[in-house]
Amino acid sequence: MKFLILIVLLVAVVLFLRLRKQSAGSAQPPGTADLDEETAVRPDIDPAALAAARASVTPAVPDAVLSDALLDATPRQLATMLASVPTEVMAAAVGHDSSAQPPIQARAEDLAQLRKVSEAVDDLEIWSFGDKN
Repeated sequence: MKFLILIVLLVAVVLFLRLRKQSAGSAQPPGTADLDEETAVRPDIDPAALAAARASVTPAVPDAVLSDALLDATPRQLATMLASVPTEVMAAAVGHDSSAQPPIQARAEDLAQLRKVSEAVDDLEIWSFGDKN
């Protein structure tokens, strides 16, 4: 009788653990282990996971980046990872670098001086590479 109770208890524990694993498995990201090429078809991301990630991440991060990140991380993990990135680093990563200076237009005198330097470098004998012409 004790043996039968032990077997029933063991089966109940195994079933409980299996059900628990299955219910927890649905929240796991799909992963990128099977995506060995850039052209591999990416699995669809759960819209609820994308919405949860969008709510906790700066709007500067594009949805495509969030979708790729959600292949390997849960929305909670993604929010934790991106929260540790400084704002200026994140802005530079997504192309909104506010510290970048506008390009400076060269003056005609500067271009003429560069042209002269370029001609002088071309006239140097180091560019002959041993030719005796």
